[in-house]
Amino acid sequence: MCTERYIDPFTDFGFKRMFGSERCKSYLINFLNSLLVGEDKIVDITYRNTEQLGLLPGDRNAIYDLYCTTDKNGHIIVEMQNSRQKFFIDRAVYYSTFPIQKAAEPGSEWNYQLPKVYMVAFLNFTMSDYADTPNYKHDVKLVDVSTNRVFYQKLNYIFLEMPKFIKNEEELADRQEDWLYVIKNLAKLPEIPDRMNDELFLSFFQLAEVSKLSPEEYEAYEMSLKRQRDSHNIITTAREEGREEGREEGTVVVARNLKQLGLDISTIAKATGLTTDQIKDL
Repeated sequence: MCTERYIDPFTDFGFKRMFGSERCKSYLINFLNSLLVGEDKIVDITYRNTEQLGLLPGDRNAIYDLYCTTDKNGHIIVEMQNSRQKFFIDRAVYYSTFPIQKAAEPGSEWNYQLPKVYMVAFLNFTMSDYADTPNYKHDVKLVDVSTNRVFYQKLNYIFLEMPKFIKNEEELADRQEDWLYVIKNLAKLPEIPDRMNDELFLSFFQLAEVSKLSPEEYEAYEMSLKRQRDSHNIITTAREEGREEGREEGTVVVARNLKQLGLDISTIAKATGLTTDQIKDL
């Protein structure tokens, strides 16, 4: 039974409850504007289908945690990744191509103008390529390496390594850090921090209260917590076994165990890096 006052946003249920529907889009807009410094201010967003189909029958699909478009036709994909994955960056790049593909759909005139695409990824782990830096936020664009100038402005990746965000409430400097602090610590907070005593955050914390969940929502949240904990324990155990059995075989063990727990294939793919076809064959 959950004993915390506020829900855990690192669960699938919690993340989508706090940011994934019309009733809470003001929170997502506020957070995105704090994150996309120097970009056009977002006034409104429209939630889109999180399952994106390939252009042709047999093409691979993509399933996002959140997907929305802005009032200025920017496309924003938001992912919450709890477990380290060997080809996570490759998957992030692949996922970012779907809005680009859709711009070229047949049946209409097209001049090759593409929309702006943002991939925002919350990582509940540190990235091996950035292990030597304390920076928790990584803004990635296509860059001319000879001049260090941005070559293309419309494809943007923001990776947030949450374990590296270690500031306490007194050290927070701006709205972006307020949000990151809340997202990282929400499930451990006994009450609303003094710094977040404004209308938007007050309504956010009210929505996040476990006591405000209906019986059906509470059951769904408990199941989401259980899946998260089971997944973490299985992955940790399998990695230890994998050191003895070989890395690839260890990944298969993880996927098989998660499948037996009843996790959906897309979640297992995110946790392990295996393809959906590989998981179906287990």
